[in-house]
Amino acid sequence: MKSSELMTFENDVLGTIRGFVDKDGEPWFLAAQVCRCLGIKNSAKAVSDLKQRMQVVEDWNRNRGITSSYSPKKARTISLQEGKTHTQLTIIPEQWLYELIFASRKQTAIVFRAWVTGEVLPSLRKYREYRMEGKLIRRSLTDTLQSSGEEERMHGHAYSNYSVLVNKSLGLPNKVDRNTLQPEMLARIAKREDLVRVMLNEGKSYQQIKHFIENECTA
Repeated sequence: MKSSELMTFENDVLGTIRGFVDKDGEPWFLAAQVCRCLGIKNSAKAVSDLKQRMQVVEDWNRNRGITSSYSPKKARTISLQEGKTHTQLTIIPEQWLYELIFASRKQTAIVFRAWVTGEVLPSLRKYREYRMEGKLIRRSLTDTLQSSGEEERMHGHAYSNYSVLVNKSLGLPNKVDRNTLQPEMLARIAKREDLVRVMLNEGKSYQQIKHFIENECTA
């Protein structure tokens, strides 16, 4: 997995965690960063201890013939590529995230849990990316297109053309300082930019995207 494929979640007090959503809609997080936010110094030991506890539950259910249609995810290792460097990192699913939160004795664990359950996970499931106060924590549309290889499908149009298109469709100037906009407008911009990404991925031309945004798109 490339580092650019990970989503970043930021909190001014707790720090930063990174993760992604798999094809089944399951959120995954980098274990070491979660532990850091929770004040757990030895992430490897924390994950190992948790693995043993989860195995106890599995064995207990199996020995009593208790079955479930739900197959719980387990921590696993991925190779994260950053430039030419590959790093082996442990990732944990949502259930394990909660277990680490409950295991932490730090006061910040309460704040962390509220942040994760109240903001991170709901936004992640709804948008597949994190939003806070209407602002995209992920890169801007321009940066996303540049870094994901979308330039090969831009049909000769500059990245700024798409931003201008989105702005005009919402009654904004061609260029606008987004730091001056209200959260509601930032959320509307983000929704339009998400749509542009999807249509580009579908191979739509600039004119097709322009026509849809100007004539059929609703906020």
